[in-house]
Amino acid sequence: MKNYTDTHFHLLSMKEKDIDITNLNIKYGMDIGTDIHDIEKRKELISLFSNIKYSIGAGPWSLSYNENINYLTTEIKKDILSNSPSFIGEIGLDYFHKYSTRENQIDLFIKQLILANELNLPVVIHNRDANLDTIEALEKNKVKKGGIIHCFSADEDFLSRALDLGFYISFAGNITYKKNTNLQEIIKKVPLDRLLLETDSPYLTPVPERSKLNTPEKIAYTYDFVSKILNINLDTLIETVLKNFKTLLER
Repeated sequence: MKNYTDTHFHLLSMKEKDIDITNLNIKYGMDIGTDIHDIEKRKELISLFSNIKYSIGAGPWSLSYNENINYLTTEIKKDILSNSPSFIGEIGLDYFHKYSTRENQIDLFIKQLILANELNLPVVIHNRDANLDTIEALEKNKVKKGGIIHCFSADEDFLSRALDLGFYISFAGNITYKKNTNLQEIIKKVPLDRLLLETDSPYLTPVPERSKLNTPEKIAYTYDFVSKILNINLDTLIETVLKNFKTLLER
């Protein structure tokens, strides 16, 4: 079995959807935080695997139950200082869902970008239907350690500006969907030394498993698909993504 790297998955969400976490074969990658104090529930799950990293952060959905942005940021900082994650994230903007106001989303996002520089950590960025505000926030609040644009879904202008800021670009299983020809073209414009792949498990299951819940083991389908559209040897792609992820961690 090949040693795939999955740079973005959610063990807690998989467990909540009754996926047997103990039976997963995860070689390398990162479990992603989404909310304050979720690390307390994730610790036990993360400990089941010997070689995965983890992040801590509050995404815009946190505002749906608590609009006290200073409180959310303070609690995330406490979580980070107590648990030493490799990244802050996932954080960002989501205008598809109406999580509070756009102004509040931006405020929470920027406060965590500032926190990333304070704590010298890279970030994992969530962007859904918020291209301009996301990239402008990143340009105005540059993160010294850079980070990952997760589940890339933006346009070429966003890609160019994110690369200029030093970000790595990650694609999920939705790149395998027939309708996503735009993503299939954009990935060809990503330098190989900035490319990452992910599952976003338990979401965005790649073809041909699309109707099922996703797990990190299904990332093999995405690697195979990407290797074909990039015309690159599969083993070379596996080695490239692993090297890129390790390089980002070592910054």
